[in-house]
Amino acid sequence: MSGRRALATAAVAALIVVMTGAPAFAAPAPTPTPAVADVPDGLFLELTPSTVEAGYIVGIRASCTKADDEPPEDNDTATVESTAFDDVVVEPQFGHLTGAVTIPADTRARAYRVVLDCPGFLAGSAEATLNVLNDSQPSRGPATGFGGTAGDDNSTLVLTGGMTALAAGLVLAVVTLRRRRTA
Repeated sequence: MSGRRALATAAVAALIVVMTGAPAFAAPAPTPTPAVADVPDGLFLELTPSTVEAGYIVGIRASCTKADDEPPEDNDTATVESTAFDDVVVEPQFGHLTGAVTIPADTRARAYRVVLDCPGFLAGSAEATLNVLNDSQPSRGPATGFGGTAGDDNSTLVLTGGMTALAAGLVLAVVTLRRRRTA
């Protein structure tokens, strides 16, 4: 009787492992939440996104105030220049200078220097880098092995194989116990 009980306990434990392990295997991994960096007070130039395909829009946020100005609020327009696009005038909005520019579709893929020219004598400037990508899509890697590169989701195949192996093990255990009794 203790052999049957041990065999039944092992079978139930294996079944629990297979059944609870499958949903964890099939569920997608959670994606981390990106952290938001604080924008410094004073002179700055921020491009959103800083990496963009040619033909898409880039948001510009800037400031020409000094860090010790109280309150640090921009009231005059400024100019943003780059060889990636024509000059853009950024306007005061919500205490900062804002604007947007469309990167021309024929812009070459590379990194471009973007400069904020603040108005006034000795007012200063700020710089940022804009990375422009071309519109070609990368080729897909080879579908080798059983993993993320394989392309198809084989979780049902793995679950079915595990259940089949478990059933075969139980049948083999029952046959072995019956042979011991008759011998």
